[in-house]
Amino acid sequence: MSAALTVMNRFWTRYVLTPSVRHPAWAALLAGLALPLAYPPFYLLPVFYLATGLVFYLAVRIGTAAPPTASDTTLWPDAEGRKKLWRLAFLGWCFGFGQFASGMAWIGEAFLVEAELFLWALPFAVTGLPAGLGLFHALAFAVFGLAVQRFRLPGLAAFCLLALLVALSEYARGHVLTGLPWNLPLMGWAGWLYLAQPVALIGIYGVSLLALLSAALLAAAPALSQRGALWGGLGLPLAALVYSSFVLHGAMTPAPSIKAGLKVTVVQPNLAQREKWDPALQAQHIEKTFKMTALGLQYAPDTQLIIWPETAIPALIDEGTGFAERLAAALPRFQDSEKEADNKTSLNPAPYLLTGAIRRETGLNGTAYFNSAMLWSGAGMLLARSDKHHLVPFGEYLPLQNFLEAIGLEQLTRLRGGYSAGPQKAVLTAARLPRMAPLICYEAVFPHLAQHGDATRPAVFINLTNDGWFGKSFGPYQHLAQARLRAIEQGIPLLRAANTGMSAAFDARGRQLERLPLAEAGVFSLPLPPALAPTFYARHGDRGFAALAFLLLIFVWAKPRRRP
Repeated sequence: MSAALTVMNRFWTRYVLTPSVRHPAWAALLAGLALPLAYPPFYLLPVFYLATGLVFYLAVRIGTAAPPTASDTTLWPDAEGRKKLWRLAFLGWCFGFGQFASGMAWIGEAFLVEAELFLWALPFAVTGLPAGLGLFHALAFAVFGLAVQRFRLPGLAAFCLLALLVALSEYARGHVLTGLPWNLPLMGWAGWLYLAQPVALIGIYGVSLLALLSAALLAAAPALSQRGALWGGLGLPLAALVYSSFVLHGAMTPAPSIKAGLKVTVVQPNLAQREKWDPALQAQHIEKTFKMTALGLQYAPDTQLIIWPETAIPALIDEGTGFAERLAAALPRFQDSEKEADNKTSLNPAPYLLTGAIRRETGLNGTAYFNSAMLWSGAGMLLARSDKHHLVPFGEYLPLQNFLEAIGLEQLTRLRGGYSAGPQKAVLTAARLPRMAPLICYEAVFPHLAQHGDATRPAVFINLTNDGWFGKSFGPYQHLAQARLRAIEQGIPLLRAANTGMSAAFDARGRQLERLPLAEAGVFSLPLPPALAPTFYARHGDRGFAALAFLLLIFVWAKPRRRP
């Protein structure tokens, strides 16, 4: 072990630390730019440890470089101490800006769909959003510097505290100003099925803390020549691997589903976003979607539920546009309400359709539009619906909507007034169908939107999305990987229908059962996988993360203080 530490120390010092110490801000920026290589679709996990470990080392070095002074005993440091805090905050911001600038560069694709209208906003989007998200890292690093100065933390405690503060800042990023928990640190682990299973215990923020702590300990090991740090840094992912292997290989058997064996067909029509809402192409798009559905039913005639993606049909399908009649004709086993009334006793009932669609309501305050999931019977009857609750800022609505529209701005969907939000955590069901929880678009990246009590616990999550805004970039891959985590967290299978891909099916442990390629039309059918009993996370939410954070804080506080 001593030889391993020596080799690590030499490599770390000669090839990483020496050039980085001279220009820490540039090193942090480059580390941030490289970090998304650890996330889907690249899965280069060592990059996560190198990038994160390097920035943690630089922060600890800056924070503990100067000997304690008399001013360190006060809550607010002197001029020299404040200068150090600004250096740390800038270091953290560079790291955050770099990782969001490269990891979320795919956002720019949305501004190219109608470039003649929105190209001017592209530079602001691809730099402004990363700059804002980087402030969360800046705050974490600044608080770290203040704590190190005030409490004179030794090296190992400083590394652990920084991991904790960054994890807390990521939790804040997932909740403040509507929240955006995209590309959290856990994605380095969760991209691998055999490291992802602990999210069923402690959620995405808890696993993010473990991943950050692992990187911090591995960075501390050569810097401090501590074997315990090396063992701890390697032990955390090893423990996740052992637990995941135990779970995935039958140690915990699935509970039977409410409606085990329900046959489902998922349709991916692959309609180009720029052409989707062109009135001249409307009939062509509708025809293609129904033809893809017919193809799926040809290969799976026993289908009981058909799933189309978000806003699958470019029309207001619940307003007498002929959609109901077309649907009934496409599913000829039932074409009138009398046969539908006998649906329960029929030996060959018509399948249901769950589709994304736009709807509107007109009232005293004007017309409100909703991004909805609609459940239709095979006879063309609208049985139930739920509206998207968590809308996309600048995509589906504008903050200060009336003011910004008055000065000529509009969101990407170009809908006057923007979309309205519906109730949270709606569940859909009908005769012969299990309880289904729709997650529309990027609602699938928010754990709290998938959290249900026992009374409303669904048997399946249905993620209806349209990643056609982002072309063939790596954004859809990241979206898919994060949606899969909802299945693991809750112990509930997830079916995903995406307009341009990637449509997929995951069982309650996150194992991929089906997947269609990006930017290709296709269908797949499968029996609905069974759900599990509620996981620890499903019952207790982020309490596991809070407990881990508290234990780590106790460890940091218990370490001996440095003396002047």
